[in-house]
Order: sequence, then structure tokens, then C-alpha cells
Amino acid sequence: MRYDISGMRSNDSLICWRSGIIPLLARLKDALAFESQAQYGVEADLPPEVLAEHAVSTRHAHKFMLMQLQVLKFCLDFLDSGLCVENASKSSVRQEVAEAKQEWKKLKAEYQQQVESIKKDVPQLLLKLEQARNRAQLLEEALQRYRDKKLEMEEKARSAQKRQQKEQDALFEQRRRLEERMAELQGSLQAQREELQQLRRELEEEEHQAWTWQEEVQRISDFRSLLETLQGVRLLSESKSDLEFELISLAQPGAATPHALKLRLHWRDDGSVMLQSDSPFFPPSLVLPEGTCGNIRAIVLELQNSYFQQAQLLAEIELLHSCFAIDWQQEKRILSYLKPSSTCNLYVEPGYPASGGISLCSVKVQHGTVDATSYKPPQERPSLRDWLEYLSAVDFNAPFLA
Repeated sequence: MRYDISGMRSNDSLICWRSGIIPLLARLKDALAFESQAQYGVEADLPPEVLAEHAVSTRHAHKFMLMQLQVLKFCLDFLDSGLCVENASKSSVRQEVAEAKQEWKKLKAEYQQQVESIKKDVPQLLLKLEQARNRAQLLEEALQRYRDKKLEMEEKARSAQKRQQKEQDALFEQRRRLEERMAELQGSLQAQREELQQLRRELEEEEHQAWTWQEEVQRISDFRSLLETLQGVRLLSESKSDLEFELISLAQPGAATPHALKLRLHWRDDGSVMLQSDSPFFPPSLVLPEGTCGNIRAIVLELQNSYFQQAQLLAEIELLHSCFAIDWQQEKRILSYLKPSSTCNLYVEPGYPASGGISLCSVKVQHGTVDATSYKPPQERPSLRDWLEYLSAVDFNAPFLA
């Protein structure tokens, strides 16, 4: 009875051991399969550092599994030597134990192969790991150089950007100055153009003025030529629009110096000529009417001819004017002699004193008029002086003359 109970306990232990070892062997098989796949399939896709770390971890796992397998081997040996012999009556259990041993041996052989393979691959992996580390070091150095170069290039880029910004600012400032200078030059050019236009207008005016002066010079030259050909004309002054000269008559009988008449010609803007005389007995309007236009040569000749015809008469009248109160009316050729109580009018015929005579035309007194035909100087051809001396001695208000 005791034997049976022990046999039952041994059977129960085998069953428990079997139920525990089968999953463990399945897990070991799966791990070896995964390891094989990782070695031959995934190794090419992972970097050396990962593979090296995985190899080290795998070796630790294999050592741990080896320790478990040794414990398992001890258990199997123990069972094989003890309980398994006693309970070997059942062929199924022995068969399963044999299969487990075979499986164990197979796994152990595969494990040994994997360990050998790992032992062979570990130096290569370590070499590759060292190479990878060297390459990583080289890459790190290259990366550091790249970073340094990048920093240097960034610094150069910033410097270049700053320099470019400064150059752009300088160019902008230069452009602004050029635009200001261009605007200034354009303004100056416009001012120069306006000044040029003004100078052209002034030049035209100066040319016109020069042309006017040329005409004036020509006129004065003609007048000088005229004066050179004439006798009895003396030029006193000349300007653009005025000409002052003096007409000199021939020496008069009884006069120490020849008589002279000062005249002034003024040209207006419309081309007309105005005559001014310094003698009250030579009225300009009778000789040269207002608004007369003509050549200077013709005007001077006309004035000279008119003056020479009257020069002796004018000289005599001016001389008598200082002694008698007389008034000469050139247009009527009447000489009025003013006495305190009467006025005598003498008619001077044209041509006097060479050919014309003098006659008393009227006498006005306070109470009326006097018959002028009965009065005459004793001389056969009395002169103006003879008439004035005679009339000054006659009293027209005497009773016997009434």
C-alpha cells in the first residue's frame, strides 16, 4: 500500500514536471528561433551599436538559460535515477522522458552552436562596434567641424548682411544726395535757361538799342558832315534825342561881333521834331511847325536860311530892346513901341534893311487914335532906331495934334 502511494506521488511529480518542462522547452525553442532570425535577418537592418548591445544582452540571457538548463538537467538526472526507475512501468511516461531528453539534447546542441556562433561573432561585432565608434567619433568631429563652419558661415553671413545693409544705406544716402543734387542742378539749369532767355531779350533790346544808336550816330555823322560844308553853324552839345547848336550870321554893319542864335532840336518818340530858341524874337513855331518830321540836314538848312534872312533885323531889334520898350510880332512883322501914354505900331517890310522899308501903321492914345500917315522921321530911308528915336520925341497927346 505504501509503495502504491509512493508510486502515485512519483506519477504526480512526473505529471507536474512534464506540465512545467514542456512550456519551458517551447519557450526556449521560440527564443532560439527568434535569435536565429535576429542574427540572419534583422542584423543587416540595425546599426552596429544596437547589434553589439543586443549581442551582450543575448549572451547574458544565454548564461541565465544555461543555469536553468543545468538545474533542469540535475532534475532530470535525479528523476532518471530515482523516481523514474521506480515508476518506469508506464511506457508512456518513459517515452515522454526519452522525447524530452532528445529535445533537451537537441536544444543543448543548438544552444552550443549558438554560443559558438556568438563567440565567433562577438569579436567581429566588437570590431565593428569599435569601427562604428571610430566612425561615430569621426562623424562627431566632422559634425563639430560642420557646426563650427556653420557658425563661422553664419557669422560671415551676418557680417556680410551688415556690410550689405551698410552699403545699401550708403547707396540710398548717395542716391538721395544725387537726387537732391540733380534737383538742385535742374533748378539751376532752369534758372540758367530763364537767365539765358532774359539775356537774349536784353541782347535783342541791346541790338535794337545799338541799331538806334547806329542811326543816331549816322544822323550825327550826317550833321557833322553838314556842319563841315556849312558856314555859320556851331555845334554846342548832342545826345540821343537832343541837338543844341548855334547859328552865326555875317558881321553886321556897326557891330563888333556877328550875331548868334542858339537853338535846340528835340526828337520825340514818334519821330517828330520840336524846336526851342533862346531868343524871344525868333519864334520856333513859325519856322518849324509843331509835329514836323524830316531829315536833320533839311531841318538845319531851313533854320539857317530863315535865320540868315532875319539875322540883321533880329540883331537890330535885340539891340534896341535894351533901350526902348518894344515888342516884335514875327508873324505880322509889326514892331510895337510902348510909350507911357500911347502905343506905336511899325510895319517892317520883308527884306529890311537891304530892300524893305518901315512905315507907321497905327498910333493908339488914351482918347482914341491918331492919323499915322502924317508922322515920319526926317531921314530919307529911316531905320528902326531912327523911327524909335523920332517917335520917342513926339507927344501924341498934345492939343494941337488932336
